[in-house]
Amino acid sequence: MTVPLIDGAILARAREWVRLLASGDADAADIAALKDWLGERPEHARAFERERGFWQDLEPHRSLFAPRAIPATRAHGRAPHRLRRPSRRFVAGAVAASLLLAVTGTDILVRLQADHVTDRGEVRSVRLSDRSTAMLDANSAIAVHYSNTERRIDLLRGRVWFDVAHDDARPFRVAAGSGVIEDVGTAFEVTEGHTTQVAVSQGAVRLLGNDEPSAVTLTAGQRADLAGGIVSSLPAVLPGRIAAWRHGELLIDDMPLNQAIALAGHYRPGLTLVWADLSAKPHVSGAFKIAQADEAVIAMATNAGVNVAHLPGAMILY
Repeated sequence: MTVPLIDGAILARAREWVRLLASGDADAADIAALKDWLGERPEHARAFERERGFWQDLEPHRSLFAPRAIPATRAHGRAPHRLRRPSRRFVAGAVAASLLLAVTGTDILVRLQADHVTDRGEVRSVRLSDRSTAMLDANSAIAVHYSNTERRIDLLRGRVWFDVAHDDARPFRVAAGSGVIEDVGTAFEVTEGHTTQVAVSQGAVRLLGNDEPSAVTLTAGQRADLAGGIVSSLPAVLPGRIAAWRHGELLIDDMPLNQAIALAGHYRPGLTLVWADLSAKPHVSGAFKIAQADEAVIAMATNAGVNVAHLPGAMILY
């Protein structure tokens, strides 16, 4: 099969869109205009994916931007070497890495699908048309699909706590990962990541995986994991600990360091770039204030012997 060539002018326009989105200057009007442009012709969407893919192909080479570690050893009685100020080349490399992270992944595509989105460091409550409440954690996104027969929310990214209005006969469902969560009369949290996790703070939900023959019912304090269409129980917790982020608290309980850093990093307005191998580091536990996310990341990193460098708009762990 021969793939038709894309006109050079369309490719140039697609490149401009990628640059605008990567710059961080795009606003809601720009996103709406991009949606319109992508829908005008199939070639537009193909050109956009090609240009975005160009940046994505560069991502594996980000190690070229990593700073070289400076040993803190004494030589001939002299004081230990100090961490040198990042060079201009290092700063340029970090900016390039930040650019790559801004245009790769699913962020742009998620924003094109979503009705409600939160950025890093932003927690926001959304009042839905049926008077239900969806509280979006930082770096989360949902799409709302209400019809005459059901109220469905697609969780596209992150985690959301729902407080469902029950004076509506239509079932309330959340589609996430490889399953569906149906409200029975409750408030509950859904987290979308490597797997989908559900935790009930009040009432009950029915959780149905794509490969499950029947629904699993969860009540207050109960949690479950949904992976590959299969539902697995998780240890129960006190209902008051569920979605503690709604109250400005970040609770980390025996979590791998890389996951804990990523979680705390969601509450920072800037990027958190991890260039260190955290896989062999011990698990961490603790309670932090979301407003002090920077301090939480620094504390976890330094306690694990990981270096931290600061640049405008980014914190780098190496």
